Amino acid sequence: MKKIVLTPRGFSMIPIEADVISPDRFAGKTISEIREMEIYYGNKIYPMKEYIHAQGKVAETPDKQLIVIDGDARHIKHIGECMTAGRIVIQGDAGMHTGAQMTGGDLTIAGDVGDWCGAEMKGGLIRVLGNAGNLVGAAYRGSAEGMTGGCIQVNGNAGSEIGSFMRRGMIVISGDTGPFTGVHMNGGEILIFGKAGKRLGAQAKGNGGFIACFGGVTELLPTYKYDTTYTPTFMRLYIRQLSNNLGIDTARYLDMPMRRYRGDLAVGGKAEILVAEKA
Repeated sequence: MKKIVLTPRGFSMIPIEADVISPDRFAGKTISEIREMEIYYGNKIYPMKEYIHAQGKVAETPDKQLIVIDGDARHIKHIGECMTAGRIVIQGDAGMHTGAQMTGGDLTIAGDVGDWCGAEMKGGLIRVLGNAGNLVGAAYRGSAEGMTGGCIQVNGNAGSEIGSFMRRGMIVISGDTGPFTGVHMNGGEILIFGKAGKRLGAQAKGNGGFIACFGGVTELLPTYKYDTTYTPTFMRLYIRQLSNNLGIDTARYLDMPMRRYRGDLAVGGKAEILVAEKA
């Protein structure tokens, strides 16, 4: 792959909106053209070179393009938005809307990431090696459909409303989550290896999806009713996939009995919350 290195010119309290930072937008252009691409600094438009330096080699197609952001990017929003192929590596923190609505490709954040990471994601892979903010893989306000494909992995903790209005895809949180994880969920899988926050699965309807909690739950809504305790054979497939493809040490969770709860009965839902027995 051909690599372009982007270096932010210092941290700014004024946010930068840079949805142009994507293999799809860079591919086929020259470095000079990339430096002149427009970004928002606050409410004003500037060429990217004013606040982000670009150097390296440009690929002809997005799938051959690697973008490395070398520096503090927590004030830079919309990195990798709508990307379809290629790879982005952020060697530090990243701002809001990172990887939002992406349909393919690989995006790695070495530090923490802001709110709305992977919002309404349709495909691809996002890895967050630090903590994530609120609304990971969620629907934007007014939308009835959140994440519909792909995978988001957070090695640390995550905030509230993770997977809001989720339909398909997978979210894996190695740490704890805030309240309302899986709210309005109607498909897809959320696996939490830390402790799940309050109001887990509120108004979830199911449609084949589930929330698996391996580190316990703060509390369950009274509209979820205990069904049975069993060892789901399908969970072995998920555990092995996480171990083989995402590099998560999950061997101790193989064949662990889980308590199954069904709900949210307040909306006539058939969602499943699985809680590890040893948790």
